[in-house]
Parts: sequence; structure tokens; C-alpha cells
Amino acid sequence: MYVSKEELHRMEQMDIRDAVPDELVDISEIEIDMKKSIPDRVEEYVQKVGNPFLVRVGDYVVKIGYSDCEETLNERMKQYIKKVAEIKY
Repeated sequence: MYVSKEELHRMEQMDIRDAVPDELVDISEIEIDMKKSIPDRVEEYVQKVGNPFLVRVGDYVVKIGYSDCEETLNERMKQYIKKVAEIKY
């Protein structure tokens, strides 16, 4: 499945307030074959969700942003938790 840059940009610009929850894919029900290469997993995910920027998790509509960086999500979450812990304690 090929998605053009223009189509990806259009998906990214969609307003969360205009989303119809029942029309979005619930990503908590999606399974991705982790034995595949990263590009193949990304393609499988996009095929299954349709719009990788606007999804549903249970009853919640979620707008996702992506950044081009070297850090993983796990590393970012560790940084966030550490920062929150410093602020609270």
C-alpha cells in the first residue's frame, strides 16, 4: 500500500474535533507481526489503521504526532517519568 506524501500530510492535518470515533480503528485491537522488518511493520500498521495520526483507543480518540529522532519511545517515556518525579518530589 503506497501512501503519498500529500495524503500523509492531509491525514496529519485532520482535526481531532472533527473525528467520528466509530469510524476510527481501535488500535488496542491491532496485532502487528513483530518478526517482520521495521519497514514492513510500519506498512502493516498503516494498512490496518488507515490514518496513523488519528486513531481510537477504547472510547478515546487520540491524535498522534511523530518526530524524526534517534530516541525510542521507551527512552522518551523514561525521560518523562524522571522529569515528573523531579517536579513532584
